[in-house]
Amino acid sequence: MKKCILLWCLSLSLTTMAQKIQLKKDKILWDKVEVATVKEPYRDHLEIGSLSGEKRFTVAYKGLNANEMQIYNWLEITSADGKQKTEIPYEVLITAFNSDRIIVHLLAVKYNLINEKGINEEALKTFFDTPRESLSEKYGKIVASAKFEADEQKRKVQQVKSSLNPQIKADNSITMNLNGRLTIVGSIQAKPYVVGNGVNQYVTVYDLDGIPVARLSNTAMDFYKYRIETYDGKNYDFYIKSQYNNTNSTFLYEFLCDLVSRGYMLNHQAKMEQQQLQQAKINLAKERSVNIYQKPGYLIDEEGVKYTGILSINFQMLDVNQTGQVLPENTADRFGKTVSITYKNDKNQERTKSFKANSGAYFCIQEQGKETFYYGMAVKGDSMKKLQNMGNLSFDNAYFYQLIYKEDSILVLQDPVETDRYVIKIKSESKGQMIDRRDTDELAPVLAEYLKACPATATSLRKGEMDLKIEQNLITLAKEYQACKK
Repeated sequence: MKKCILLWCLSLSLTTMAQKIQLKKDKILWDKVEVATVKEPYRDHLEIGSLSGEKRFTVAYKGLNANEMQIYNWLEITSADGKQKTEIPYEVLITAFNSDRIIVHLLAVKYNLINEKGINEEALKTFFDTPRESLSEKYGKIVASAKFEADEQKRKVQQVKSSLNPQIKADNSITMNLNGRLTIVGSIQAKPYVVGNGVNQYVTVYDLDGIPVARLSNTAMDFYKYRIETYDGKNYDFYIKSQYNNTNSTFLYEFLCDLVSRGYMLNHQAKMEQQQLQQAKINLAKERSVNIYQKPGYLIDEEGVKYTGILSINFQMLDVNQTGQVLPENTADRFGKTVSITYKNDKNQERTKSFKANSGAYFCIQEQGKETFYYGMAVKGDSMKKLQNMGNLSFDNAYFYQLIYKEDSILVLQDPVETDRYVIKIKSESKGQMIDRRDTDELAPVLAEYLKACPATATSLRKGEMDLKIEQNLITLAKEYQACKK
């Protein structure tokens, strides 16, 4: 409500000012009182002066055309002696047919160069002393670039017409000359023009897979500018000196040629690009994942047999759409359970073999002079994961965990995906003890019971002397346990 009142007050203020400032012949009137003079010695050029006839500054109306539909306008203001010059945007703050009145109103209302006393000399000095960007330079670069792009686009369109010869047939199919043959590459749908009904989507171009490659819509208050939305999001404006009508074959032909000149070749292009994009997302997801794809190393099975070759294991789902979810929430978690290795047998024949985490196997990845070990095992704790698996009829809760620290009688490991979960594994136990997301106060007595073979370590844990959420503390704990077991 306050916002509406503010806008109403602003509108009322502008209307009041518009009524105050008037032009009558060569005089500027403020509340019907003459306060300054305005002369137009030649077109698009004003001289503003005092009532005594002294010129105080001049205003030149400037403009550049990027094309038939895009025009950039600004005002160049010069001091009376011609030594100071600045440029400001041409803004229409009132409804008036007289451009001189629009300019005078802008200078008075926004820049305060004219008030009820006449020329505001103090404001005029501040106005010229204020640094501003050069609009002539800014718009000049824009227009030069736009003209270059327009000329280049015209060249591309002409090349498309002469080499591909796109055509719209009576059945609305689209043909092009490809490799010397007339080939159907898609179809077009054009709806009848709707009079006075705002913005409408009129034309849709489809490829052979039925994918809408491009859609054409009109733009509000502009008869020669159309908005093109493309399947790949590279939307653009289409300018044409012709009004749309679904029976206007010239309009549709020019639109089609322009579309093709921008690289939209129809046929099966969109589907192929979507497949390539999807593959690129998959490749990126693989790079960001902790999964192991075709890495050199070796594996030791439960019997101590060594296999040397190329290993692969999926620890997580591929987060292709970057949702942050990398492990299943409603189904059994089967990631991180199976590793495969491709190796050569005694007869130098290539073989591939898989090993489960519950088999007692462990493997090593050898890369860039570094060895990283992973051990498969079931664990105590982590009840939520077990319930999730059990609820989906999966009773195997053994996973491969990355080795962090190793002693002869104890290992410290980490979940490769959920890195805040650790595992302590002692030689005398078949299962490891999960350091899961429970607080240290809850985990300490559980771990003390697991490590009870070393009374000193167990006692230290029960006293709460170690924060089990700190990795270095777990390594220290392993060292103490190893020393105790010697």
